[in-house]
Amino acid sequence: MAVRLREVHRDGIEEHFGPTDARRDLARIPIVGRLLRSRAFQFGFILPNQIIFWLVMATGLLGAALPTRNFATVITWYIWFCVVFLLMVGVGRGWCLMCPFGGFAEWSQRRSFWSRKKFSLSLGLRWPERWSRWGLLWSVGMFIALTWAEEYFNIAGPGAPVFTSYLVIFIIGLALVTFLIFERRTFCRYLCPLSALIGTVGSSGMVAGFRTRDRDVCLKCPTKDCMRGSERGYGCPWYEWPGSATSNLACGLCTECFKNCPYENVGLFVQPPLTSVIAPVNRRLDVAWAVALLFGLVVFQQVNALPFYPQLDGWLNRVTHFPGYPNPLDYLGIIGIVALAVAAWPWLVRAAARARSSSPSAWFKPIMYGFAPLMASDYLARQLPRFWDHALRIVPAISDPFGLGWNLFGTAHSNLYNVHLLSPAGVVHSQLIVVGLGALASLYATQRILRRDLYPVAGRPAVATVMSSALILVAGAAVLLLYVAMNGAQ
Repeated sequence: MAVRLREVHRDGIEEHFGPTDARRDLARIPIVGRLLRSRAFQFGFILPNQIIFWLVMATGLLGAALPTRNFATVITWYIWFCVVFLLMVGVGRGWCLMCPFGGFAEWSQRRSFWSRKKFSLSLGLRWPERWSRWGLLWSVGMFIALTWAEEYFNIAGPGAPVFTSYLVIFIIGLALVTFLIFERRTFCRYLCPLSALIGTVGSSGMVAGFRTRDRDVCLKCPTKDCMRGSERGYGCPWYEWPGSATSNLACGLCTECFKNCPYENVGLFVQPPLTSVIAPVNRRLDVAWAVALLFGLVVFQQVNALPFYPQLDGWLNRVTHFPGYPNPLDYLGIIGIVALAVAAWPWLVRAAARARSSSPSAWFKPIMYGFAPLMASDYLARQLPRFWDHALRIVPAISDPFGLGWNLFGTAHSNLYNVHLLSPAGVVHSQLIVVGLGALASLYATQRILRRDLYPVAGRPAVATVMSSALILVAGAAVLLLYVAMNGAQ
């Protein structure tokens, strides 16, 4: 039976809904639409990664202690982390579509690999409202904490493979416990260590996510099956309504809204790069702080490769009697100083531009959104040395994943083990190119954001342009100099 659609008022519709273009709807391609409607679609993406990460856990725990010969460390730290960043920049939350951590926990919660079950294996509690106000900052805190642990135990050095397994087991265990206590993908939205990074870095991506096709149909819908669920599928695990999205920030590409819509009014849209940086109507304060803090973290990872850092960290360890690197004081101190310095700049821009009737936060949020591509490029550049120097070690590793002398595919003794894809100078050049492109993207995005959001309230628009550009140029130049000083250090 067809559902009767109610009449709606159009006031505010243009501001509330993100624009969609039928020419950019991938779901209108027949074969793509059929795949997206399949309940096994996401399972097919998750399963290969699930197998790989169970192999990572097994080889890390049971394999040889030599990290450069162990599949767990080779695949995780030489290849996976770099590929995930490329996926973020190109696709947005493409990794969330295939994530084995949330995937395994969700299978357990739903008691099914892909079929729709009426009852779930979960307490189904809601994430407290007072906690949800912190948004992505929960994820940022998790990422900062796990990065400190990774540095302390030299997990990505790479150190002992068993620590890589422990890290993966911890994340899967945390996801499983969260899924069994809270409803839907609460873990992915708030606690996943990568969620804030994927959301902010992925804003440069070309996949807009699932959006409504016709605004009136979406507003008149009396059931909102995309959010509540139906016999065709689950309600959106990410708590996102496809009708109101102006960013790809929180669309996990799970396809549930597409399957649920009784009017076939949801599509999978692509967009020009940087659209989700420039276009959001309601910018979020937690996202702005996430960009600043994540930039502080990646700058720390550059500073700790410089010659003076061991002396600083050693001195702090002696003073505080802390047993090893990195000392929490300089770790959190460098992150905090960089984040506060970047975050303070929009306040100065607002004052210099003689803003009228706008709060400091109204300037901080859009300028930090514009800063996101530079931050994203810095993270990608930081992963490049390991990839260029050691990625080909995966060829012998797949023949001898446990490092026990096997030769399953005849490649265990391949000469590729010691082949570097780029020279040290080439590694640095690749980092400079990536960061340079990120700075240019930030300059472009910031100018678009200023013209749309801030010029109307700026008494001196030209000053706002110059000072906002100066933030990106100074930060970009500092990052470039750090990479030159690091000289391709891993």
